[in-house]
Amino acid sequence: MSAAAEAKSSAYEKIGLGLAQDTWKSTLLRNALSVVLLLVVWDLAARYLIQNKLILVPPINVLRALVIDVQNGEIWQHSYATLLEIFVSFPVAVAIGVLIGVVLSSNRLLGQIAEPLLMAFYSVPMVALAPLFIAWLGLGFASKFAIILLVCVFPIIITTEVGLRSTDKVYLDAAKSFNATSWQIFTTVQFPFALPYIIGGVRVSFARALVGAVVAEFFGAFAGYGYAILAAGQNFNTARLLGYVVLLAVLGMLGSISLRALERRMTPWRED
Repeated sequence: MSAAAEAKSSAYEKIGLGLAQDTWKSTLLRNALSVVLLLVVWDLAARYLIQNKLILVPPINVLRALVIDVQNGEIWQHSYATLLEIFVSFPVAVAIGVLIGVVLSSNRLLGQIAEPLLMAFYSVPMVALAPLFIAWLGLGFASKFAIILLVCVFPIIITTEVGLRSTDKVYLDAAKSFNATSWQIFTTVQFPFALPYIIGGVRVSFARALVGAVVAEFFGAFAGYGYAILAAGQNFNTARLLGYVVLLAVLGMLGSISLRALERRMTPWRED
């Protein structure tokens, strides 16, 4: 390679790195501005619009309630319970969902048979099924695992199947013209094409995992964010209740940002 070509390549790399840094900086700035705007509106509403402390309290009161739970150690107990439930159940749901989606996309008849069942289960509110899982599996980890798994798996199945079926026929024909095997076509054409769909489903499922964990803890638990929210509501402790809601929101935001970054990393050819 000539010196001019090397210099040109180096320049392109620097430009790409600079654009990536600008994207991260702009994303962080937007998120920070959104949080600040929310806190300002929340504080003004609590001080001047809704002055009933049983309904809404200022953010500073919420922070004080969380500090109290940090000092007495309760927040660590609840965080451990909820995070354990999510970070064990969620990866299993992703693996099962992608696997089932791949199987359904490879067999059109099987996909047509399974579609009504998938949509039926996807449409059933988990609040209606959570008591059954608690009755079947008890108040321990098993019931939480089953509920979160069931809540998360269906969006991933659907988006994986749709993504694989949506692969551009031009790319498939091009791969076949080079005598690519079915496995090569899947790994180099179909799966990369479906990745944005799959990660989109994973992002939706992560938010549902938070909801599933809280719902499961509402119906039966000894610790967790849902348990803490329910206890705070029964004691009319609005500040503590909102504190754990904020923690769930922060966890959801961090999960969405991380999965978005993963999508950019795994699909660099896509434009934002």
